[in-house]
Amino acid sequence: MQQKLVIGLFSLMSITAAIPAFAQGEDSCYIEFAVSTPPVEFNQSVAFNVTNDYGFSKSITLKGGSAPQVIDKLLCVDTPYTISASQYSTPANQLAPGIGQCSLKAGSVMLNAPYNSVSVVFPNDFVCN
Repeated sequence: MQQKLVIGLFSLMSITAAIPAFAQGEDSCYIEFAVSTPPVEFNQSVAFNVTNDYGFSKSITLKGGSAPQVIDKLLCVDTPYTISASQYSTPANQLAPGIGQCSLKAGSVMLNAPYNSVSVVFPNDFVCN
């Protein structure tokens, strides 16, 4: 009887230990980026930057006419994300403006719940200096 009890407990512990291996990953948030062509021409690019007060910083560059791209696996936190963009021409970008010349019209965005997301389109959703 004790042997069956020990085997049963060991089996239960083995199953319980294996369950976290099949659990889904951390709930994360994402931001989708797109450029509107025109006015962004095929020989131009837009650099998007995402930052927050925790020191998070990621960027992505899209060329005119390219498909939307996503920055995913963002932490869903109460600290807002700041999104900026800069348009430049390639390859002769020697006189290009500094990074972050355009800011999101809506201001900073909050992604504070699992699977929150936001989509932005340049230049429609941005104010440029």
